[in-house]
Amino acid sequence: MVTFATCQICTGGQFREFFIKCVTAGNTNAIYYEGLYAALIVGPEKCIRILQPNVPNHDLSTLAVGIFNVCIGNDKEASKLFQQFEANHYDLRSDAIVGLGADLEWRLISFGTPYMNRYGASFKFPDDEVVKSPSCLYGHDYTVDFEGSCKNCRLFWICCNISHIL
Repeated sequence: MVTFATCQICTGGQFREFFIKCVTAGNTNAIYYEGLYAALIVGPEKCIRILQPNVPNHDLSTLAVGIFNVCIGNDKEASKLFQQFEANHYDLRSDAIVGLGADLEWRLISFGTPYMNRYGASFKFPDDEVVKSPSCLYGHDYTVDFEGSCKNCRLFWICCNISHIL
C-alpha cells in the first residue's frame, strides 16, 4: 500500500484514517512514512518529533532524523544521531549508506516534494572528532549518483540532496 501509493496515506487520501491508527499504535514503518510526510508539509522540526520513537532502532528513521538535523543547523545533534546510526546499523562510509540515502530521497519525492531548498541557509554538516566534513569534498562529481563519490563524501552529499528537496 505505502510503497506504491503514498498519496493514499496523505491528508485526504483513501487510507489516511487507517494509516493514522497505525501510527498511533506505534507501527515503525507507519511512523517513518508519517515523519517523512510531515517533513514536507510542516517542516523537519515536526518530522523529528514524529520519528523520535523509532530512533535508534529503525535505521531509516535514525538516518532521516540525523539528516533533518543537518538541514536545520543542529550539527551537534546530527553528529550524535549519526554516531547512534553507526553503532546500531551501518558504518557511515559503507555502501549501505548509499542505498538508505537513495531510499530516503525516493520516499520524499514520492510524496510530491516541491524541491524548495528552504533549508540551504541553515544547513550545517557536523565537523567534530567523530563525524567530519570530508576534506576531499569538492573534488568529486556528485551529480551522477552517490556511488561515484568517495566513501568520505557520501553522507555529506546525501544530506545536501535531502536539503535541496526540502
